[in-house]
Amino acid sequence: MTKSQKSKIAIPLIIFMLFFAIPVFAAEIYFDTKTQEIKVNQLFEVVIFINTDEESINAVEGKIVFPEKLLKLKEIRDGNSIINFWIERPRAKNGEILFSGIIPGGYMDKKGLIFSIIFQAIQEGRGSIEIRDIKALLNDGKGTKADTTISNSQFAISGQEPASRPAVFEKKDIDMPETFEPTVASDPAIFDGKYFLVFATQDKASGIDFYEAKESRQGLFSIFKSWMPVESPFVLNDQELRSFIFVKAIDKAGNERIAVVEPRYPIKWYYEAWWIWIIIILAIIFTLIFIKRNLWNKIIH
Repeated sequence: MTKSQKSKIAIPLIIFMLFFAIPVFAAEIYFDTKTQEIKVNQLFEVVIFINTDEESINAVEGKIVFPEKLLKLKEIRDGNSIINFWIERPRAKNGEILFSGIIPGGYMDKKGLIFSIIFQAIQEGRGSIEIRDIKALLNDGKGTKADTTISNSQFAISGQEPASRPAVFEKKDIDMPETFEPTVASDPAIFDGKYFLVFATQDKASGIDFYEAKESRQGLFSIFKSWMPVESPFVLNDQELRSFIFVKAIDKAGNERIAVVEPRYPIKWYYEAWWIWIIIILAIIFTLIFIKRNLWNKIIH
């Protein structure tokens, strides 16, 4: 084949590849800044975003790794996260922050907030905050793994932060967590088919800290029952579904919101709610005693 013939084949092929190549989509997990210059004792915030690159993503997991010799983790904020259901809420251990969450209905945009981290620089040096073991799933009903790329963040710590400089990351949260509706469900493959409760909410300022719950067949007297720490999902004690279920969401500032699930099969009060009959009988007895005492006082006087 002559050079002329090769060029006649190569040129159209290059043109075809340039104009008709199938684009490769890849979700990018990245930090809000690539490099940072900070001082010893300075507080700074690192924000983790996702760019879905025109694909709908409904799940993401991974971990953030940071050098504990240089940085001290002060706080993790997930208040405005696009993650609605945390399978593993971001928690730090041994210089790693593991996270895993679901986005029902999917998310598609260039700058979806996953969560942010407040660090304090503790000594001079250079290092990086890295994203590792990232996995994202497409919102295609099949759990298809999406192609992903990452962008890490570099930092340099030098000098000393002025002691008089105010903390720029303190935010006062006075708002309750958002409203939510816990759901009772059952599945033969989960908890041996027992009924369980699923719930989740968000707090746009400080983020959700923990949940508590309690069950009571007597809704009126539920105030005497103790709250128990729970995570979603949790198995219900009352498998007959005759109890009121109370779920309390507490944010990191201490604000609370309570959601109530009414019993699916309410107790028939007229023969099962014995405590009502006790109240009625006691009320009648005290009324009769009161009437009798008043009549006796009138007779004496």
